[in-house]
Amino acid sequence: MARIVTMLLHDERFSGWSLEEKLSRFHFSKKYLEFCKSFGWEPYLYCFHESVREKKVYTIKNLGVIKVFPVSFRFPPLIRFGNDHNPRAIITELEKDEPDLIHFHDYYLFSFAYLSSLIKKRIKCPLTTQLHCYHENWWRRIPYLSCLHKLRLVDRIFYSYRPEEEVYGKLGMMDNIVKVPMPSINPEVFKPGSKSDNENLAYIGRLPALLKGYADKTPAMLLFLLQKLLTYRDLKLTIVGDGCGLPRYKKLASKLDVDDKVEFTGFVPHVRIPDFYQQASLTFVPLKLYDVDGFFDGGIQESLACETAVAAFKSSANTPLRGTFGFLLSQDYDKAAQEIITILDDLQTLNDIASKGSAFVHGHCTEEMLKGILRSEWEGLLKG
Repeated sequence: MARIVTMLLHDERFSGWSLEEKLSRFHFSKKYLEFCKSFGWEPYLYCFHESVREKKVYTIKNLGVIKVFPVSFRFPPLIRFGNDHNPRAIITELEKDEPDLIHFHDYYLFSFAYLSSLIKKRIKCPLTTQLHCYHENWWRRIPYLSCLHKLRLVDRIFYSYRPEEEVYGKLGMMDNIVKVPMPSINPEVFKPGSKSDNENLAYIGRLPALLKGYADKTPAMLLFLLQKLLTYRDLKLTIVGDGCGLPRYKKLASKLDVDDKVEFTGFVPHVRIPDFYQQASLTFVPLKLYDVDGFFDGGIQESLACETAVAAFKSSANTPLRGTFGFLLSQDYDKAAQEIITILDDLQTLNDIASKGSAFVHGHCTEEMLKGILRSEWEGLLKG
């Protein structure tokens, strides 16, 4: 029986999740445990939480073992995500658990730079890693150069955001990369359903503490955008989810005088989320992207799976409005509002792109497909 340790080494300051919520709510890192359990393997997840002062161990049926460690220090300072460290506890636990393979979630976490070296020197087992976030420009990657340099130690890199291939090419890593649908969908849960007769807009996801942040979803943009949209048409925006920023978003909606056109649902269990996608005419992913291609971002995949079109924002002014399976809005709110009205008025194009996107996601981005790719790559490494 193969023993695999997966590591997601950030705390929950950015999400506001309590330890109980971290353990009970849906998260793709626990889905990976479920995959491994289905292979007949022995899976572990190492993670951090800011509330714990000593290691806590939880054995969860059908998943495996989750080990939650305290954060011993944070570096670099003054950032809210990815700077959490406890190298002694992590390496000591790895030496105790003796994994056959280690998977490191998100190589843009600062701990990856030294843990990848320690794993190869002291644990001496195959190491894989995965891209979670993205960076638009090379200068944004400068703080992470030590992490990127250590990618040369990794046996496989799983990724879903196509522009990151430029990084792998410069590092000479193209032979070790594997494109996967991240995070993938369960087609029995996320599927087309009956649409509302009303023109409803929706955002489904976390509400971060900061109203504006780099490389993170910024739903505040949608409230400013709604203010502009209401000058053209009577629309409603549903915001599904919770997070540290929820009170600030409610205050902002009131300040912008759009609070009567916004519904904040708070936390909704994962199995109920498809209802909101299915009822929406258009959903938003407030990120600046090169394209809406179906491979990257869970919100995009879930919305398309439910046959609802998605709008993100352009990473470049030269990007066309229509992407592969969605729309890319201008960053200027006045212009973006006009683009949304144009999108909503062209029902044939809206339905066509939603239908094609749904077919793509159901054909290429399911959990079973992701599970098959991971198993094939991991088993190949375990066999040597």
